[in-house]
Amino acid sequence: MTMDPQSSTEIKSATAWVMALSIGLILLGILAILMPRIASAVFTSAIGWVALISGILQVIQAFQARAIKALWLSLGVGLLYVMAGLYILLNLAKATAVLTLAFGLLFIAEGIFTIIMAFTYRAGRSMSWFVAINGIITLILGILVINRWPFRSLWLIGLYVGVSLLFSGASLLGSALAARKELA
Repeated sequence: MTMDPQSSTEIKSATAWVMALSIGLILLGILAILMPRIASAVFTSAIGWVALISGILQVIQAFQARAIKALWLSLGVGLLYVMAGLYILLNLAKATAVLTLAFGLLFIAEGIFTIIMAFTYRAGRSMSWFVAINGIITLILGILVINRWPFRSLWLIGLYVGVSLLFSGASLLGSALAARKELA
């Protein structure tokens, strides 16, 4: 099977970006595993800041929408976002516990879909087993999160996000390398 040079160059460029992303995910995963409490707090704080800033922007936008009679609705939604963001930032332990539950459910869903994807699309042909292992590990992590919730929520979310990032990065890297190998 011959491939035109332009297509080959595009695939190499695309896989280079995937490989760079993979390495970044692997490094972030290792960092989160080594400092799980800090990773949990940073992650929860980031969500709080996103909610707070989104709320402030929504409140500002509400006054701009006065002409279309959407002031009170937009203002109400914006204030709810501000309150949610402040609550998260001022109650990191409780917010982390709730996020742990949400992540447990997310990991279960991600694991199931990743396993299905591995067997349906056979990503990277010879590397589909690696994608399936990633899905199985993610599914197991999700089940463990739900089983240990909320008692381990201060460090558990950071550790599990780190493990998930590490394996997601490794499986992406494996798929990119397999795609490059098929190109050669």
